[in-house]
Amino acid sequence: MLNADSPIQHQPLFTIVTISYNSGKWIKQSIESVLASSFTDFEYLISDDCSSDNTWNIIEQYNDLRIRAWRNKKNIGEYPNRNKALYEAKGKYILFVDGDDILYKNSLRNLSEYVRAFPGAGMLWGLNPQYFPFYIFPYQVLPEDNMKLIYLTHLPIANIGFGEMLFKTEELKKINGFDENYKMGDTFIKKRLAITVPVLYVNIGFMFWRQSPQQSSKQLGKGLNSFFERIQIDTSIINEKDFPCTGNDKAIILRNIKISQVKLFVKATLLKGNFLAFFKLRKRAMIEFADLKLVFKSGSYTYSPSPKLEDPLMNNYNFE
Repeated sequence: MLNADSPIQHQPLFTIVTISYNSGKWIKQSIESVLASSFTDFEYLISDDCSSDNTWNIIEQYNDLRIRAWRNKKNIGEYPNRNKALYEAKGKYILFVDGDDILYKNSLRNLSEYVRAFPGAGMLWGLNPQYFPFYIFPYQVLPEDNMKLIYLTHLPIANIGFGEMLFKTEELKKINGFDENYKMGDTFIKKRLAITVPVLYVNIGFMFWRQSPQQSSKQLGKGLNSFFERIQIDTSIINEKDFPCTGNDKAIILRNIKISQVKLFVKATLLKGNFLAFFKLRKRAMIEFADLKLVFKSGSYTYSPSPKLEDPLMNNYNFE
């Protein structure tokens, strides 16, 4: 481990984590973008997952005292690697800048202002404010409203990846980090934490998130695998004892999820002429024959935190 004998003298505001696997083509850009940050109160952890290319050779070239880097003796996979870095983290907040991403120079400075103004937020999400006209960003959203926005609207919240999520480290550790059973771990963790902690919505753009055929999100299982994982995730979230929506709201959420599942499953099987897959996988999809009538139904996605769009919810952040 590089710089293992260089203890952090105080708790830094941020822990920046770069997990890498065969990232030799881009890892230098990732590291140098972090080190060039205009805000400097951070530690930098780099966890290489036993790359077979020149990634580790590049990492070893850096001697910055803020860096603690190690190479796993064997490949352990994305989420075990994230968890390994998480439990090494000393910063109050943790941000993942993966081995093919580029951190924008002033992102940490901007994030530091947000977390100091909203210390109660357990996560920050970078979102496009044009899709959220009922809030003036930054805006702190409580768990019940978050679940309603996720399940009672068509807003693109589910598309947030690690490049647009900042976590309070203690909150992430409190739920034992990332669930290593999911390939769509970013989808699960943002919903799981949002059940219990307020989330601060801020403007999108923490970093440049590179899109390439090699990245993990492109390697998710083909066909219905991601569909079944989404069912698992939503079932797990709704069944959490702390799930904040109850009564009629929860009933509508469950109906929306079921309608969506039926339509997606029918589209991926029957409408493609794959009748064998429909009958073979129907039970795994938790769809009964009686549920097929939901193909002709529409869910309820009319929730809005502010009844009047000309009167958006706001705080004093932009006026002080």
